Amino acid sequence: MAKLVVDVSGMTCNHCVQSVTTALEALDHVQSVGVELEPQGNSRVTLTHDGAELGDVASAVAAEGYTLEAVAEQK
Repeated sequence: MAKLVVDVSGMTCNHCVQSVTTALEALDHVQSVGVELEPQGNSRVTLTHDGAELGDVASAVAAEGYTLEAVAEQK
């Protein structure tokens, strides 16, 4: 399993967390999603996956109305 950690802007509440989590869990190859909500800044989203594409992750986040700001860690 690989791990991808990204920073996402625009998330301010638990509804935001649920929206992003649901969208990312629907992607092929994503095993789990964890979100550390930071309402005043970028939230940290961690995905465990077996081949998910960064472009697909960014698109899923954008479709929910948020912005993938940076890749913090990729293993």
